Amino acid sequence: MTTEFEPVAAASPFQKLAVAMWSAPRDPSIYGSMELDATAVLAWLDDARARGPERPTITHVVARAVALALARHPDLNVRIRFGARLERRLGVDVFVSVSTNGGRDLSGTKIEGADGKSVAAIAAELRDRAARIRADEDPALAKSRGAFARLPWWLLRPAVRLTDVLANELAIDLPEQGLPRDPFGSAVVTSVGMFGIDTAFAPFVPLGRCPMLILVPEVRPRPWVVGDRIEVRPVLRLCATFDHRAIDGFRAGAFADTVRSLLADPMLL
Repeated sequence: MTTEFEPVAAASPFQKLAVAMWSAPRDPSIYGSMELDATAVLAWLDDARARGPERPTITHVVARAVALALARHPDLNVRIRFGARLERRLGVDVFVSVSTNGGRDLSGTKIEGADGKSVAAIAAELRDRAARIRADEDPALAKSRGAFARLPWWLLRPAVRLTDVLANELAIDLPEQGLPRDPFGSAVVTSVGMFGIDTAFAPFVPLGRCPMLILVPEVRPRPWVVGDRIEVRPVLRLCATFDHRAIDGFRAGAFADTVRSLLADPMLL
C-alpha cells in the first residue's frame, strides 16, 4: 500500500516558522539534567506570594537563577556569529517562553538585564507581556507573525534567514517591523510543567544565537535521600540543552552547580 499525504492546513504560525528555520539535524547539541530538592524554594515562593501582589512561579525563580549564574560565569554568556566567531554579551537577558492560543502556539518575551531584577520584577514583566501576547495586543509579535503568515511556503526559509542576518549578524533593531535586535538574549527558559511533563529537552531556535535552553518540568514528589534515610520530597528536574561549540562539560557543570546552590538557598536570589 502506498503511503499518501495531504497538506497540513491548520499548522500554527510557530510550526510554519519551525519548518522554515531548521534543516536536517546536525547541530552540536549536548543535553543534561539535574534533580533538586524543591522544598526550600516552594516555601520561599509561598512566602513571596503572601508578602506581595505578584504570584511568582518556579519558572520565574529558575529564570532569575539562570541569569545570576550567567553573570557569575560570563564566559558562557556568548553568541556565535557567521564565520565561527564567538562574541561575549555585555548584559544578561533571559527569554522566557509563553504558550498561546490554548497551547497550540508558542511565543515569549526577553527579560533584559535579568540578573539585576528580582523574582517579583521578572514575574510582573512576564505577566504583562504574556497578557498582551494572549490578547493579541502585542504589536511587535503581531507584525512579525502576520508578515510570516502571509508569505508562501517557498519564501519562508529565505525570509527567516534574512531575519537572522538583520537581527543577529548586522544587529539592526527593527521593532516597528517586529524584528528586535538579538531577540532571544543569553538563554531561553521554557516551562512545560503545566502539561504534566517531568522530563523533556528542546532544540535550539536558529534565530536565538544563545548557547543554552533550560526546560522547567513539573515539580513532583519523589524519593530523596536525607542523611541516612529516604523521604518523599518535592523534586524539580531541570533539563538543559547546551551548544557544544560554546559550552563544554566542565563549564556546563560549573554553571549547574551555581544554579543548584541558588535554588537550594532562595534567599540568595
